[in-house]
Amino acid sequence: MTLNITELTQTWQRLHRLAPDAINPITDQDSYDRALVVLSDLLEQVGEDPAHPLSDLVEGLVGRVTAYQDAAEHIPPAAPEMELRLLMKERGLTQQALAAATGIDQAQISKLASGKRAFSAEHARRVGTYFEVNPAAFL
Repeated sequence: MTLNITELTQTWQRLHRLAPDAINPITDQDSYDRALVVLSDLLEQVGEDPAHPLSDLVEGLVGRVTAYQDAAEHIPPAAPEMELRLLMKERGLTQQALAAATGIDQAQISKLASGKRAFSAEHARRVGTYFEVNPAAFL
């Protein structure tokens, strides 16, 4: 297959106009915040479907968000539901698998991941223990 640079350039420019925060580098707090909004929107559409046409875009954005979080010293934590969704996406974990591993009902995991329910201290402890992160990230 020969790379069509002209077509690639046009497609890239169109993508950049449609969703710049989904593809731009994350270089500061503002771009990080915008990337989290885009990631949240994408995760609502893509969910846990690896066959979804946008799943690779989600994977790339998760990688950039995580890399920025790892590199940044003083970024405020993401919302608890976003932290949960990021950790699940990073590990390719379904809600059902997390429910089985933590003993939290899958319906509760769904509500926690969507922000429809706040984490209790017990939820935060179980999820934090499973992911080996500070439970405070979920409170």
